[in-house]
Amino acid sequence: MRLYVPLTLSRLAEAYRAGELAPGPLVAYAVTPALREWYVSDDIEELEYAALNRAAMASLRLVAVDPKAARRRVVLAADVPDGAAVADPDRGLDQGALGEVRIAEALPMGKVAAV
Repeated sequence: MRLYVPLTLSRLAEAYRAGELAPGPLVAYAVTPALREWYVSDDIEELEYAALNRAAMASLRLVAVDPKAARRRVVLAADVPDGAAVADPDRGLDQGALGEVRIAEALPMGKVAAV
């Protein structure tokens, strides 16, 4: 499963130094059933792009609440086993939570496919 993890540049630097993004649970975005239904497409590339954009918006929110953060969006794209990320069923219909998932464990930087 491909995940998109919103970050700030300082958080990315911390993860790079530590060799992992921790501690869990981490908020990420992925192609979830709710995102599929909202986007109404079967094209996986379009769906992943929608999840990436939702993570980019979440990164902007992280930058907005941290006055010391560099004004840059950062999103990590990572591959994790299916089932490693779980969507909150109580927020499934919340427009702000479309595609949002949680990762319980730390994310090793070796799983990162792109920044």
